[in-house]
Amino acid sequence: MSSTITDLLKPIGIVLGGYYLLLLVAAAIWTYRDIRARTQDVIAQVLSVTLVLVLQLPFGLPLYLLMRPKQTLADKYERALEEEYLRRDIEDEHVCPNCQRGIEGDFVVCPYCMVELRRRCVNCDRTIDLTWGVCPYCATVPGGVPRIPLPATDKTRELALNDA
Repeated sequence: MSSTITDLLKPIGIVLGGYYLLLLVAAAIWTYRDIRARTQDVIAQVLSVTLVLVLQLPFGLPLYLLMRPKQTLADKYERALEEEYLRRDIEDEHVCPNCQRGIEGDFVVCPYCMVELRRRCVNCDRTIDLTWGVCPYCATVPGGVPRIPLPATDKTRELALNDA
């Protein structure tokens, strides 16, 4: 009777031991991939995998999860890019809408990517924004179309009478 129980428990023990060993190797591989995504320090990578292998599953993996860096390298890079973009946005009032580089407020063309930022009015030769439908300085429609008649006010009538 005892030999049959032993004969039955032996293969079960081998299967469970193999399963545990497989889980341990999988945990070590996952730890290695995870720590490589979080740091470039080789010593930290080796120590993390060693921690999981030596302390094994009940203690090693949860301990690693508590001690690992919070952000991956990709997250750190994205955050640095975002901070740089926000810093540029705060520092530079004017940026090119195409290449996001700093430009002067009166530039007509971006010197970096050559995109047109503003245009010159054909009538008064002042710089106007591309989105404007009319020159605010002389009331000329872009493209040289004749001026839009301005509504006559008391002052403009008075000036017209004084000029005549």
